[in-house]
Amino acid sequence: MNKIFIIVKDILIVLSSITGFSYQAINIIVYYYIIPFIFILFIDQIYKTHYLKISFILVLSILTIIINDFEKFSEWLFNKSAMFLNSFSFIGWDYVVASVIICVFVPIIVFSFLVYFVFK
Repeated sequence: MNKIFIIVKDILIVLSSITGFSYQAINIIVYYYIIPFIFILFIDQIYKTHYLKISFILVLSILTIIINDFEKFSEWLFNKSAMFLNSFSFIGWDYVVASVIICVFVPIIVFSFLVYFVFK
């Protein structure tokens, strides 16, 4: 688990240095914007519609207008996400284990199911 966590963290750090966004902002962009959008693209493909894509883009556009300081917002949301991941300590998961399971394994499983249904 530690190795997977470090690989993902290092990738996010590289993306941070390339884009100029903070590590927290890149984390939020990947996990709250990019991954959900990919899932939505597949769901729209499955149902042969465009409603979810359009809705997601509309919501992101509105959020972009509302959020004055994305870095500050990202830091706040990152901290809330870390609190959520730390809350799994009651079942014996530390931050690293919870991060890998919820932020790596679950998205891979969801992605796999969506790919299956898209190309079925």
